[in-house]
Amino acid sequence: MTQHMQQIDAAFRAASGISERRYYKIYYSHIHPFPLLVLGQNPGGETDGTDLAASDTYFENWEHDYLCYRHDSRYALARPVCALLAATLQTTSVNTLRQVPATNVIFRRSRNTESLNLSPTQAAAESAPALRSILEAVNPRAVLLIANTAYKLFKTFHCEPRSIKESAESRVFTPNGKADACIFLSAQARVLGLNRTVPLFMVGHPSKYAGRSEWLQVVEALGQGLRQCGVSPIEKAALVSVKPIQSYGTNV
Repeated sequence: MTQHMQQIDAAFRAASGISERRYYKIYYSHIHPFPLLVLGQNPGGETDGTDLAASDTYFENWEHDYLCYRHDSRYALARPVCALLAATLQTTSVNTLRQVPATNVIFRRSRNTESLNLSPTQAAAESAPALRSILEAVNPRAVLLIANTAYKLFKTFHCEPRSIKESAESRVFTPNGKADACIFLSAQARVLGLNRTVPLFMVGHPSKYAGRSEWLQVVEALGQGLRQCGVSPIEKAALVSVKPIQSYGTNV
């Protein structure tokens, strides 16, 4: 699978014209068949090479950004995502959570959406062929999308439009200025590349919303959804034996 990850990386670099890793990031984990795939919007951080990465190569030792940096205040997303995955997959095992594949719908790095040198739509289109290859490699039963923008871009580039069915009653909202923000949504769509209908779950960005009282509803709803589609609890058959990484600890 490492060779396949290298091929996906090379194809993206060739298509995008980006040659230096500090300007993009595809992988947050090892990529392999697994019941769940986690997708964020795009890699944050600076383009000066100071970004945090658990692996400088292709995660051959099953490194995982979220597990590696869950106690590092510089990586605000890692800890709440680990807590969310642990609660909804019904495991506290670091070695199990290291096996949850994670990437983004956009691979270009930027400090925020406004500082992308392409529009989010253009950047997602640029990344779509590589992400489709990742979807095929993981072949997930369900996809978890971190933030509404990631969900909207995934629908646009990776789902058959007429197949998308959103559950209005599944929505969870939290106050957010003039208009409440939706921080959970359950949907189903036929995913291109997989050629089958896949459950989709959107959660609001955990670094912003995990401290809200409504987040408990998000955890409950996501856990229920993953149980219903057979993703949670993770079956032993979906796991491989990985060598522990001492610095990660054993439990989240």
